[in-house]
Amino acid sequence: MIDPPTAERIRRDAQAFWDSEVTKPYFESIAQGKEIGHRIADLVDDKTTALLAINYITKYQRDRHGNRVPRSMGDIWLEHNGIYHPINVKTGVSSSNGQPNMVSLKKLLDALLLRQIDSYYLLIVKLELQEEIRCRVHFVDMLDYLDYVTFDSAPGQVMLKARAFFNALLVGIAPAPRAVTEKVDALVKLLEDGERRLAENRKRALEEYRRRASDYAAVGQHIVTPETQASLHLR
Repeated sequence: MIDPPTAERIRRDAQAFWDSEVTKPYFESIAQGKEIGHRIADLVDDKTTALLAINYITKYQRDRHGNRVPRSMGDIWLEHNGIYHPINVKTGVSSSNGQPNMVSLKKLLDALLLRQIDSYYLLIVKLELQEEIRCRVHFVDMLDYLDYVTFDSAPGQVMLKARAFFNALLVGIAPAPRAVTEKVDALVKLLEDGERRLAENRKRALEEYRRRASDYAAVGQHIVTPETQASLHLR
């Protein structure tokens, strides 16, 4: 794990960088209109990983041919005490507090069970897009904040409960200390619950299709009419 003084230095470096960037004309121009979050996300990712690469010892995960792995769990891996730690750079906009995807739960568990990692860092640039653009940078180990994540087995992603998470940071709620083994156990329970809910949802969906198919078969014929096509809203 990255020790607290180094983690705070990383956060301060990123905070100082983005405090400057958000005041520049180019940033003000892209922080307008619709779909702002999607438009800014790649920019924040690229510039933040570049900042870390310049100021720290970092690497990217690569395949056996030397190509960067496109879906590595870390946008960049940062070295501390001889060990590399995955860092996921995320962008948040103050007006959006949904449940953004963080990482594949199975990919995260595999890396932990293989003892490849002992942490999973989120570097979040939270933007306030008002008359004056402001930002707040958070740098945390997501494994310390498992009380603020959820999991959906369908996409297979750990998702951050953003509103509760940022509220906790705002009021200074400190996560309860846990050993890595306890964090692994919590993630397995999260997976079990997600798989259970997925099975229940699929069972309900199957039963609904069986009911509809039974109603369909009772009609005894298949005729397409303007009425049956009305719900397509063809124009």
